[in-house]
Amino acid sequence: LLLLTYQGRRTGKEYTIPVAYARYGADELIVLAGRPEGRTWWTNMRGGLPVRLRLGGRELAGDAELVKGEEAIPRLAAYLERLPRTARSLGMAPEADGRYARASLDSLAAKVPVVSVKLRPGIGTNYR
Repeated sequence: LLLLTYQGRRTGKEYTIPVAYARYGADELIVLAGRPEGRTWWTNMRGGLPVRLRLGGRELAGDAELVKGEEAIPRLAAYLERLPRTARSLGMAPEADGRYARASLDSLAAKVPVVSVKLRPGIGTNYR
C-alpha cells in the first residue's frame, strides 16, 4: 500500500487515501480504482494531476493520470500479475502461461479505472 495525496478539482481540498499499487517500468506506479461506482477519487486524475505519495517511509512526487483503452491494457495486466489476490477478487484467472486473456483485460479495463502515476525525477524517487 501507499498513501496517495491529491487535490480535489472542484473543492481544492487535499485528500489522502491508501491504495494498493504495482510497479510498471522504472518510474511508474499503477493504481486501480476498485468498486469505482461508489468512489470517485479517480475522476480527479482525468487530464493529469500532480500528486504526492508516501511509500516505504519516503515522500515522493508524481503526476497521476487516468489511462484508458490500449494504454491501460499492459498496465492492467502488470497490476494483476503482481497482485493475484486482486485479480481473483475481480473474477480474473490467468491462462496456463500465467498471463491474462486479452478479451478479459479489455472487458475489465472498460469497468475498472486504471490510474498511472509517473514519478518525478529527483530526491526520493528510488522507491525499490
